[in-house]
Amino acid sequence: MTDRALPVLIVITAAAILLSAVGGCSASEPPSPAGYAGEFAGAYDETIGPRGPAAAGFSDAELVQLLLPDDIPPIYAPRFVPAADADLPHDELVIGLSINGDARAYPTGILFSRELVNDVVGGVPVLVSWCPRCYAALVHERRVNGTAAVFGNQGALYKGAMTWFDHATGSIWSQPLGMALTGTEAGATLPLVPSQLTTWGKWAASHPETTALVVSEPSPAFRGNRPGANHVVGVVIGDSAAAWPYDSVIDGEVAGVVGDTPVAVWRDAGTGAIRARTTDGGRELPTMIAYRSAWLKFYPGSIAGRDE
Repeated sequence: MTDRALPVLIVITAAAILLSAVGGCSASEPPSPAGYAGEFAGAYDETIGPRGPAAAGFSDAELVQLLLPDDIPPIYAPRFVPAADADLPHDELVIGLSINGDARAYPTGILFSRELVNDVVGGVPVLVSWCPRCYAALVHERRVNGTAAVFGNQGALYKGAMTWFDHATGSIWSQPLGMALTGTEAGATLPLVPSQLTTWGKWAASHPETTALVVSEPSPAFRGNRPGANHVVGVVIGDSAAAWPYDSVIDGEVAGVVGDTPVAVWRDAGTGAIRARTTDGGRELPTMIAYRSAWLKFYPGSIAGRDE
């Protein structure tokens, strides 16, 4: 064999190993979440790549499969402890969520390595997600066609952001959009739920009844970047979106318009989190803190006072 042929052999061998790994999962099912009676419709290899119908505007060139589904393992059966038993640093970032009097905190140290939590809070099935690449900490209601869906980690990026698959159909969903990109559920969307990205100390002080997510294996506290000059605060209402530089929001309340809806964005003095509401009725709106570059991939031209 000549040296000239060696690189070709290495490429072919690597590709064969990858295909073998994908094909070797064909008889396996994703982990079954506790209490989930349904079955995954297919096998791991059937969730690789876009299949079936596609949502309007979807481009498969923007979908990059990096890992096998659930290589980054979601939390399917979350466990919580009271605030007094939570061994969390005061400055640990958490996603704070309160629904119908049920307050919970999801430490980003855990979410940095697990990324997804299928949970039920205050009787509402929710999907808590953290995209480390775009810094988006989001909570969606995970009902699809009126039924609570179970979501796994697709292991792919769409426009640089994380994607999920639902266990029932294998449809691929975009985290920032909360929308099914391809598959049986293509075009379906999940409602975004208001949540708060703040520190454990602030959240626990303002919600003493809160519980905190824990995992059996050690999970270091999140020591990554904190929101600042490279971040924006975004609000999406229907098909309209607007965002403001993070630094401008923490200096005082900001007023704006999303589509035809007047909104106010401010920093909550009690929790230290950025929140938003409609000014014509006071309804709380979900916010999305993200890197500016990540936000612009989905909502170009939407940052107030900027030309991007």
